Amino acid sequence: MTRLLITLFLIVCSSGAAKPAAQSDVAGAIVYTTMKNDGAFNELASAGTRRATSDLGLDIKEWVSADTAETEKVLRLFAEQGAKHILTMGFENAGAVRAAATAFPDVKFTIIDGYIADMPNVRSILFAEDEGGFLVGYVAGLKTETGTVGTLGALDIPPVRRFMCGFAAGVHHANPEAVILSGFVGDDVAAFRNLRGGRKMAAKMYQNGADIVFAPAGFAAEGAALAATDARKKVIMVDSNQNALAPGTVLTSAVKRIDEAVYATWKAVAQNTWSSGIVTMTTDDNGVDWAVDSNNWTLVEDIVPKVDEVKLGLALEKIEITVPDSVDGCADVL
Repeated sequence: MTRLLITLFLIVCSSGAAKPAAQSDVAGAIVYTTMKNDGAFNELASAGTRRATSDLGLDIKEWVSADTAETEKVLRLFAEQGAKHILTMGFENAGAVRAAATAFPDVKFTIIDGYIADMPNVRSILFAEDEGGFLVGYVAGLKTETGTVGTLGALDIPPVRRFMCGFAAGVHHANPEAVILSGFVGDDVAAFRNLRGGRKMAAKMYQNGADIVFAPAGFAAEGAALAATDARKKVIMVDSNQNALAPGTVLTSAVKRIDEAVYATWKAVAQNTWSSGIVTMTTDDNGVDWAVDSNNWTLVEDIVPKVDEVKLGLALEKIEITVPDSVDGCADVL
């Protein structure tokens, strides 16, 4: 704890990402859990923060905590040392944010993917992962040649569950007879960085007949991409557009615009328009989408009009997706 306090003090005092603008000198901080450069979730948040420091002149400090217990300590330390707004990432950190926000009612907290609806100094930003999952599931249902696809999640938490169940619904919207294999890499947040576990589970799905695997699993999804390359099959990545990771192997990516959500948060802080409550980003505002670019165009060119039509149906709420309280209840998955 002493080492943590000393290190954090040095970072807060000396590591501003950019020189603050004179009229918007905001003391802010962002806390990631386990790793920042994960190629997806946290890395998108980092990109949004870097853009804010550059465009808005905000002084935003960054910290990577080892686990949720450390996250709560760091949130409190940043608040004690003068941060006016603190942003953190992940469903698993909701308890830490609630505790810190209770202890520091004058500090504003924003959490991405964590649900906290009843605190005047907390803003929760959620995503309709079920809609993003549905889109890429529809792609998989149209593109599978074996009639079997797979989905592997890091662990069973609501955002991952929404991705997986949405994926299953999308697959069956396109291909009602498709078989869907599923599983989880682990049962704690370490699963998100378990590349070996992601690779092993995806390889098993390919061996069992899947020709496409969707991997809402953070950094572990890169393991699934390696397995897809080994098996000469297809993989669908998550959070950021990772089509360039393995062109010809990555069929598409289920995109969450976390970078835009984080940037919008810091912009609201700078303009003094930040407010508490729940914000949900959907297909209607391009908060979730599927990725099409030069890296996968030849793989999906023939189905783009169909997928865009489904996206419009989701945005207009003409397509409904049911996500149960547990993946165990998602009959389309298990």
